[in-house]
Amino acid sequence: MSSVVSPQIQEVFTLVMDPLHAVKDSLLAIIPPDSAVLAETVQYSLTGGGKYLRPVVTLLSGAATGPQDSEQRHHTVEVSAVAEMIHVATLLHDDVIDMSDLRRGKQTVRSKWGNKVSILSGDYLLAQASLKLSLLGNVRLVSIFAQVLADLCDGEVEQMHTSFSLTPSWDSYHKKTIGKTASLFSAGCESAGVINQLPEEQIQALKTYGRNFGIAFQIMDDLLDYTATEAEMGKPVLDDLRNGLLTAPILLALESPKLTEAQRITLKQNVETLFQEPSETVITTIQDLLAECEAIAATRQLAHDYVDEARAALTFVASGPEKQALLSLLDYILERRS
Repeated sequence: MSSVVSPQIQEVFTLVMDPLHAVKDSLLAIIPPDSAVLAETVQYSLTGGGKYLRPVVTLLSGAATGPQDSEQRHHTVEVSAVAEMIHVATLLHDDVIDMSDLRRGKQTVRSKWGNKVSILSGDYLLAQASLKLSLLGNVRLVSIFAQVLADLCDGEVEQMHTSFSLTPSWDSYHKKTIGKTASLFSAGCESAGVINQLPEEQIQALKTYGRNFGIAFQIMDDLLDYTATEAEMGKPVLDDLRNGLLTAPILLALESPKLTEAQRITLKQNVETLFQEPSETVITTIQDLLAECEAIAATRQLAHDYVDEARAALTFVASGPEKQALLSLLDYILERRS
């Protein structure tokens, strides 16, 4: 599926390769036949080198809590495709909001075709996702992903209103993280439980796994903004911070008792300078202060805590290769470099 599959999760992808191919076929089937530009942008977006983690987590959740008959497998594939379509649609919209020219080292749709086409391409994906859900004939699945769309909007607005603020809060950070990232992972896992007609307690446990998986994934993504290279991430170092996003490493640094008050003021001053005029000196100072108060290690531990919560949520799932794959993905989150 993806051309950038990490060696750590190659075995996981192999385990779901057949249904993952079915997801890809489902995605490509929605490319519009009558609009050359829209067909080009949608295909470009859906084959842009993503890791397909949302479909993988959804497929594994279904398989681990099965067995599934042919209809349940089909529904799980379609829901997995919907999760990826919504994810890609949000990226198309985010790139316009953030005025991004690169994503995963590739030109964004907005930089190649313009903002209007990027927005409309995202809208088309959301419309097709809604159509797919309606064809499954399950009102609860429609409701789950309708809530995701609301959460995504809520998270994006929260991010916009708190960007470039030097007085961040954990409440705001969690709201953004759950809305913009964790909600889709959570919805995919919950949907798998609904499709498999599990007891409500077990459906909620799968939802908890997905939610904590997504939060840990975002925390590690935040960490990579400070620790990964531009080549690894396909974007400049501290790119999120340059765009006004104060994420977990900075939040932890600002409240760390290991920084003196003078150092805390220096950190805020350099962050504010980075907002206005990025420079290597400012970047180095920020990174040095984060190292001084061990904010990087604290961020990694925070991700570990959410991974532990996700792991505990799978207690009810019988041992097997699919459950092991779900656990392996948690390890991958903590180890990934891109």
